[in-house]
Amino acid sequence: MENNNISLETNNLPKELFKKSKIDAETLHDQAFETKPISFLKGALMRFAKNKASIVASIIIAVIILYAIIVPFASPKAHVNTTDYPTGFYDANFSYALPYNPMFKGSGFWDGTEVKTGQTEDDYEKYKLTDSNHQPLVAVTSIKEDKVGSSSIKMYSLRIDSYAIGNKVVYVSQSQYDKLVSYEKEQGIYKTKNSIMKPLVDVAAYISQYKDQMAQDLAHKSYAELTAAETSIKTTIDNVTDFMNNYYNQNSDIYYKLSAKTSSGSYTQTGSPSIVYGSDGTPETIYKKDAEGNDVYFEYANGRYTLRVDYFDYFTFKNGFEPYYFFGANGSGQDIFLRLATGTRFSLLLGVGISLINILIGVIWGSVSGYYGGKVDLIMERFTDIISAIPSIIILTVCSVQFTNNLALKATFGDTGVYVLAFLVAFVYSGWVGVAGTTRMQFYRFKGQEYVLASRTLGAKDGRLIFKHILPNAIGTLVTSSVLMIPSVIFSESSLSYLGIINFTTSGLSSIGSLLEEGQNAGLQAHPHMLLFPCIIISLLMICFNLFGNGLRDAFNTSLKGSEE
Repeated sequence: MENNNISLETNNLPKELFKKSKIDAETLHDQAFETKPISFLKGALMRFAKNKASIVASIIIAVIILYAIIVPFASPKAHVNTTDYPTGFYDANFSYALPYNPMFKGSGFWDGTEVKTGQTEDDYEKYKLTDSNHQPLVAVTSIKEDKVGSSSIKMYSLRIDSYAIGNKVVYVSQSQYDKLVSYEKEQGIYKTKNSIMKPLVDVAAYISQYKDQMAQDLAHKSYAELTAAETSIKTTIDNVTDFMNNYYNQNSDIYYKLSAKTSSGSYTQTGSPSIVYGSDGTPETIYKKDAEGNDVYFEYANGRYTLRVDYFDYFTFKNGFEPYYFFGANGSGQDIFLRLATGTRFSLLLGVGISLINILIGVIWGSVSGYYGGKVDLIMERFTDIISAIPSIIILTVCSVQFTNNLALKATFGDTGVYVLAFLVAFVYSGWVGVAGTTRMQFYRFKGQEYVLASRTLGAKDGRLIFKHILPNAIGTLVTSSVLMIPSVIFSESSLSYLGIINFTTSGLSSIGSLLEEGQNAGLQAHPHMLLFPCIIISLLMICFNLFGNGLRDAFNTSLKGSEE
């Protein structure tokens, strides 16, 4: 009844309430879009660019990749002559050398120096007394005086340059000797204080002299005059002088007389011999002399020269670069900066290669399983269950044993290739299962969507539906899984190498994992730099790849299309 009243009232409205309006025909049309359409890829890049964490992560990854590519080619240590270094650069004289960065020279940090505590007065004096061109003692950081009975003893903390290793005895050919002499004459340092070649030390003559001194102290006779009945005295003399001789031979930097005679007047064959000083307060030298009393700088025998050289300068002359190590050196004197670059390159190549293979297999397998479903999916899923039930470490162990004992494989791939092949098989065996599961779920999610059903109705074939309609929409999740697989492989290799389950080092390879193993074996407290830098690299790779993968996941998320602004 109320509705009828409303209709009557509406019909009785006066006509003067209504006016005719004029319509401009030019304004009656749809306005064109002011913005241009963007592709899915461009939109993804725009979304990725807004993720600052992912951008920083991608930059760090790029820097690490450039480091792994450039350093093995640019480092002078990678281009030393293969005659002296057939298996790559190393120098055991600089084993465990500390990291050196010229920017921090003299700072006490990252400058190749270390503080040695608990050094005695003798230790302090021996660090000061060197005839090399490079002083190992940088500074005395502290002196502590302790009371021992009625006397006091000073203990020093000294900052020592790990690269100032003093003098070493080397053996060179005629041509090498001639080059060295020619170089010293050109530089004006031949047989001077700054010469690379230092006078030889006549240890044998001094030991013989020391024998007589001991014999006279113990029996008031020369060593030759001791009778057969004085065997105990002879034994004491022989033991002490053998100890002295070994001490000299192990310390080529010692050019002065040493004494094994203690303050109590007895002789010892343990501990550190004391320095013998002359009346002028300087150590008495034992340089080898010729008939005219001049210092002898070389000995020639069997076609080679025996030289005593300042090893830092000799190394520089021989190789053309100074023996500094940016990340320090390992126990063999290999450059960790160079080895970490080659190891990172190998680990990245291994991670990317295995990931690509796993992605290819996983995407194909998961696409077929998820798209067709039913019995096909059931059979394929049971197969993946069986595959994934066998741990990859078992496959790796079996493959390593079988491949390394297979002469045909070793002949085809070599020692290095066999280890890589074993690792490849082990991680491809079941590595694709995760990608297949992710792909399968994405296909189940999208294959029932309206646009897919519409395409099928219009006659689209299976291949077009899979690769044109379903797979592009699942790309975000798949890209994320693919990117995250790379650090997963690197981490697995590093973990297995660190635990000693695999060892690429024996085949001449280095990886991040093998460097971590070396650092662990060297000892964290004794040589922390060997673990520090590989840990930093692998940590950065893990964190940055995760951030990078998260950024790609958001960028390729189809639900975010149109949210670029």
